[in-house]
Amino acid sequence: MIRIQRRQNILIGILFFSPLVLQLARLVASTSTLFILESIVSLILLLGLFFNDIVDLDQWFLEKAISWLSVSLEIINILRILKWLPFGTSAVMFELAIACYACSLYFIDRHFNIKNVLVIILNLNVLANYMPPAGDILILAISVLGLIFYLERVLITHTEQLNLAILIIYLITILISLIWFTPQLPVFDIDSYAWKFEAIGFIVAMPMAYFLLSNREELKLNAHVVFSSLSYILIAELVVIVAEPKIFNISLLVIFFLIYLSILNFFGNIQLSNNSKKISIFMPVFNNASTIVEALESVKKQTYRDWEIIIVDTGSTDDTEKIVTRYLRYNELPVKYFKQAGKNVLSAINCCLKYATGAIYYILNPENAVFDSNVFYRVTSALYGEKCDGIFIGLQEIDGQSRPKKIKRPKSYYPSKMAIAKVALQLGQNPYLNCIYWRKEIFETSVRKNFLTQELPAWYDAKINNGLKIANTNFIGMKYRIGASKNDKNIQTLADRLRLLHHILGHLTIPLFKYQSYAYQSINRIYLTSIWPVLFWQGKTSLKDITSNVINPQTTNPYLKTIVKFSKNYNMDKKAEITLPAKIKIFNGTEVNLYDQYLRENRLNEFYWQLMEVIGMGTGTMIVSKKDKNKLENILEFFTIKDYVKIEVK
Repeated sequence: MIRIQRRQNILIGILFFSPLVLQLARLVASTSTLFILESIVSLILLLGLFFNDIVDLDQWFLEKAISWLSVSLEIINILRILKWLPFGTSAVMFELAIACYACSLYFIDRHFNIKNVLVIILNLNVLANYMPPAGDILILAISVLGLIFYLERVLITHTEQLNLAILIIYLITILISLIWFTPQLPVFDIDSYAWKFEAIGFIVAMPMAYFLLSNREELKLNAHVVFSSLSYILIAELVVIVAEPKIFNISLLVIFFLIYLSILNFFGNIQLSNNSKKISIFMPVFNNASTIVEALESVKKQTYRDWEIIIVDTGSTDDTEKIVTRYLRYNELPVKYFKQAGKNVLSAINCCLKYATGAIYYILNPENAVFDSNVFYRVTSALYGEKCDGIFIGLQEIDGQSRPKKIKRPKSYYPSKMAIAKVALQLGQNPYLNCIYWRKEIFETSVRKNFLTQELPAWYDAKINNGLKIANTNFIGMKYRIGASKNDKNIQTLADRLRLLHHILGHLTIPLFKYQSYAYQSINRIYLTSIWPVLFWQGKTSLKDITSNVINPQTTNPYLKTIVKFSKNYNMDKKAEITLPAKIKIFNGTEVNLYDQYLRENRLNEFYWQLMEVIGMGTGTMIVSKKDKNKLENILEFFTIKDYVKIEVK
C-alpha cells in the first residue's frame, strides 16, 4: 500500500509540473522544438502512468490529481497576472482548466468540503483569465449539466437525497457563468488542423483505456460507465472546438487519457455482479422488545426486495423472542432467528456470518431503523456504481419516541496516510460514522479481523495502517436512537481509542505532536481540516506524553494504568523473557470489559499480573518460544502496544 501511494504521488507530481514546463517551453522554444519538448513531457507522463498499476488509479487518486493540477494552473495564472513571467494566453491552459472544473463539480458531490470548494474557485479563476471566444458558453453548459444530473439523481432516480449546500454550489457556478456569458462565437481557422487531431485523439483514448483495463480485470458496462463516457467525450470535444488550439499538443491528450482511464477504472471495474446483490442485515439483539418491531418494519418497507435479516439473540430476558415470533407469524419475511446466550454484540455478528448468503453486509442495531423506503436501492446503486469496499451513509438522530432530531452526514473520507495522521492528532477518536454497507469479501477478511475481533474502527486496516476504500454518499440511511452509543468513559471505549492511536503512531513519526494536535483540533472546530497539512513520515512516535492525554495518569484501573506506565517508561533496550502457561485464555480487543471483570473478581490468571508488571516497566523487547510467538502478539495487541514491542524467538 505504501509503495502504491508513493508511485501515485510521483505521477501526481509529474502532472503538477507538466503545465509549468509546457508554458516555460513556449517562451524559449520554436514551434518545431516545442513539439519535441511536449513529446518528451508526454513520454514522461506515460512512463509515470505505466509505472503505476492502472487498476489502482481510482476515484481518490483522480480527486488528488485534479486538485494538484488545479493548483498548478492557478500558480501559472498568478505568475501571468503579476507579470513575473511573460506567459501569454494558451489553449492548453483553458482545456486543462475545463477538465479540472468538470471533475471538481463531480467531486464536490462526493466530498463536500472546503478543499473541493476551493478547487472549484481556482478553476473558475483560471478560466476567467484564459477565456477564448465562446468559452463562457461552454462553462455555462457544464455548470447547467452538472445541476441537471444532480437533480436527476435526487428527483428521478432517487439515488441521492437533496443536500442544500451542494445545490447552492451548483447554483453559484451557474450564476457566475451567466455573469460571464456573452454571445461571442469563435472564428475557426480552416487552415489549422491541430484542434482536429486533438478531437480525434480524445475519441481514440476511450477504446484504448477500455482495452488496457479489460486485459487486467473484468470490466462491466453499466449506466455509470455509459454516462461518464458520454460526458467525457462531450466535454473533451467541445473544449477542443472552443479553444481551437493552433499547435497539436500530445501531452494534453495523455493527461485526458489518464483522466478517462481513472474514470473508467472506478466506474467500470465493479466486483459486485448483476446477479448477486442481496443485502444481508445482521441484527444482534439483547432485550430489545420495545424497538425491534420498528427496526423490522423499516426493512420490510424497502422498495428493493432482495434482502435477508439474521437475528442473533445474546440472551434476552424480556419478550424479544416472543415479539419477533408473533411479528413473523403475520409477516412472511426472510428472517432467521438464532440464540447465542452470554456473548457480546461483536460475537453475535460473527455468528451472523455463518448464515449470511448476501453479497452486501450491514449491521443494524435493533434500537435503530432504516431511514426510508429507498435506502437499499440507493445502497446497491452506490456499491454497484463505484469501485470501493463499502459506502458511508448519514444518519438522522431520533429520541425515545422516534421523533427526528439533527442529521449527521459522514465526514469526507480519504483512504490515505494523511487522513490516518489526522486521526492520530485527534488522539485516536474515530472521526467517521461506523454506518457502513460492506462488500461481502472485505467484511469477511479485514473488517472481521480488525473490527469484530480487535474492535478497531471498521474502516481501518491495521495490517497496512491505512483506511479501507470506502466511498462517501449523499443520503441519510439510518434513524439512530440517541443514547445507543457507548459512554466515552467506558474502559472498552478508552482501550479502543488507544489501540487505534498506538497502531498509527507505531508506524508514523509525527514531529511536534503536541503542537500539531492542538492546532489541528482548533482547525477542526471551524471545519477547515480538509485543507490543513500534517507533517509526518514513516517511523514511530514516542508515546511518553501522548497516552496520558487519553487516559488520566491517576487512573486506578490496573489494565489502563499498565498502558500509561508502559508509555512513560518505554525503552527498546529493556528485555524480558516471557513464558506463557500451557492453558491460558487469550483476550482479544473486544473483551476489555471481560478482562476488567476478571480483575475485579480476582479470577485473572497470575500470568497476567506478572505480565502487567513487565509491561509497566516499559519493556521494549520480549523473548518467547517459537510456539508462543503468535499468542504473545495477540496479548500485546490486547494491551494496545503490539507495534512498540519487539518479539525475539529463543
